[in-house]
Amino acid sequence: MTEEAPQAVRLAEEEHLYRSATNDSLIQVDLVAPAVEGYFRIPAIWIGSQPDDSQIGRLNPAVHHQVVLKKQLASGIEAWVLRCGMFLFDFAKYPLAPQVVIPGFRKPNANGPYRWPAATGEAERIAEDHAILRAQIMNVHQACFTTAESQVKRRSAMMGFPITSWSTHKALTLNTAPAYHDDVENLHALGMNVLNNKYGVEKPRGRRVIELEVIEKSLVLLDQILLKKSAEHIQLVEAAYMSACRSGERRFGEALVLAWGVCEQLISKSWNEHIAAREKQDPTYMPKDRKKKLIGRDYTASVMVENLELTGRIDHELYRRLEVARKARNKWAHEMRAPKDREVGITIMAMQEMLTRDIGFRLELQAGGRGGVPQWPAWMTKR
Repeated sequence: MTEEAPQAVRLAEEEHLYRSATNDSLIQVDLVAPAVEGYFRIPAIWIGSQPDDSQIGRLNPAVHHQVVLKKQLASGIEAWVLRCGMFLFDFAKYPLAPQVVIPGFRKPNANGPYRWPAATGEAERIAEDHAILRAQIMNVHQACFTTAESQVKRRSAMMGFPITSWSTHKALTLNTAPAYHDDVENLHALGMNVLNNKYGVEKPRGRRVIELEVIEKSLVLLDQILLKKSAEHIQLVEAAYMSACRSGERRFGEALVLAWGVCEQLISKSWNEHIAAREKQDPTYMPKDRKKKLIGRDYTASVMVENLELTGRIDHELYRRLEVARKARNKWAHEMRAPKDREVGITIMAMQEMLTRDIGFRLELQAGGRGGVPQWPAWMTKR
């Protein structure tokens, strides 16, 4: 039987050692998880104005890292926007994902294996959960970015590439210069290095300029969602954004499942609100057993949608779109029949309408994308 590794401990009489530098090699001091996270937008953009080519032949922090917008959000997040298209968010005071201190401990030995104290492991888990939620928030911002461009400038644009919790920039303060470490698993880091000319190679063309008023509006819209103080709202909007991204890649099965997932959750929410409203009008009208039946398994999304339309909580056009979406999803899930472009488009429209009712404004998501196959004149081919 393998002997269990010894347990590290945190001793009350050594509290001062965990909170400052020490020469004791067995002491693991308290660590602070990053408060600031950010992302470099791809496709690449300039914010506010495009620098002169002579200024950006190589990475130039005075230009690339110039802060062109600072905004304190009512939800508790401070946002900085850099000229090069980097968005930084200070989450230290954001209640759903604040800064986390990882408690230190005394190691039982210098080199052998050991187990962390439970409090250290729990803090690590919380910090990881916060990093995931923060990445979701930044994807929500990308959805708000596209929406703001549509609302302010009446134009559509390619969606930004989604980010994950490990592909974000992380720092302790907003003043920390964005790192440019090469990371072969992080496309955003590689893109940032190339596009900001760390290597001095010929820069790619076609970098769009985005007006400051668009960026300001995108942060206002983001704040409107975050002020609901609900991780569920963040996850729903991110799922909607991811659905549109997958549709743009013509990965219609994934796009459909994500979009229908958002619809189904919002259908259930609307149904529960309907039941709660009837119960509030007359508690005797909705006894416990009846309520249990109405929110139980027998009431599927299909039954809920039928009743919501009959009672006027959704209109007939939305009902029709939800029916198309539900049937297409079932055929994909149970018969492996790939959804059609039109079915995915209708599902995304239904999702957008359901979300509008929930968050208070319409997300303008660009669900189209670039063609995937280059073409040449037939006479160029060998015969």
